[in-house]
Amino acid sequence: MKDAPRRHAVEYAAYRAVKGVLHAAPHAWVRRFGAVLGEAAWHLDRRHRRVTLTNLELALPELAADARRRIARDCFRHFGAALCDTVSAMRFDLVEMCRRVTLDGWEHVLEAKRAAAPRGLFAMTAHLGLWEMSALAFGTYAGPLHVVGRPLDNPRLDRELVAHRRQFGNRLLSKRGAARGMIRGIQKGESVGLLIDQRVQQHEGIEVPFFGRPAWTTPVLARMSLRLGVPVVPIYALPAPRGRYRVLAKPAYAPPELPRDADDAERDAAVRTLTSRYLADMEQEIRRHPEQWLWLHRRWR
Repeated sequence: MKDAPRRHAVEYAAYRAVKGVLHAAPHAWVRRFGAVLGEAAWHLDRRHRRVTLTNLELALPELAADARRRIARDCFRHFGAALCDTVSAMRFDLVEMCRRVTLDGWEHVLEAKRAAAPRGLFAMTAHLGLWEMSALAFGTYAGPLHVVGRPLDNPRLDRELVAHRRQFGNRLLSKRGAARGMIRGIQKGESVGLLIDQRVQQHEGIEVPFFGRPAWTTPVLARMSLRLGVPVVPIYALPAPRGRYRVLAKPAYAPPELPRDADDAERDAAVRTLTSRYLADMEQEIRRHPEQWLWLHRRWR
């Protein structure tokens, strides 16, 4: 876009101003401030409000319309809070970050690391809760994590996010062409983290059930787990009172051992089964905290 540099400059200036306010305030306060911003977005952003309500109607038809509307409104408030929390947390040093994190089920990570050794393992999460903290906590307590993601459109904001994600030793892999880096990291005994809950293009994905509906989903995680023979551990970071975090680890999904002469159909079936299990795990957590998932994204077509 012709005006992109100017727009990026304005966005970055606004971000710096908000960051200054948040870093001057107690961290426990910033989520309340962010919820107010999210409430304003609920009233002003009609397009994403419509997408959110449509997604909830598709995924949770058993709920009354008023209940879905309450979840949608709370979702906007949560993501306002999550955005401000992420910016505010950039001030944390390692000691402060560890002081605020409570690990739940971490034995599943340790068991998976032992099972995968000398190779690394995969960690998966969703756009649920405060997912940026899940990567920081994993890298701190379980060794460096190679995080796969797409760069932000605004390069100035992307540099800020990259610095935050690398803060405690994690590394970044661009989503495009990430396979080689993922393989290299796993073979070195390091871990790789992916978010796989968003819709992908039909030529990039496979259709698996998500909230009872076919959903185009990336098969990359299952293919890599199957190819390298290493487990996948679900990790979710959820907000806790007083500006703290609960980082939940769940039992790992181990890939099946296919015979050496397995054909493409057998491998494809294994990939589909694994991917379905991953999404079922995410769906379970989303149903527990529906207001904390990214319903603003057009997940189903």
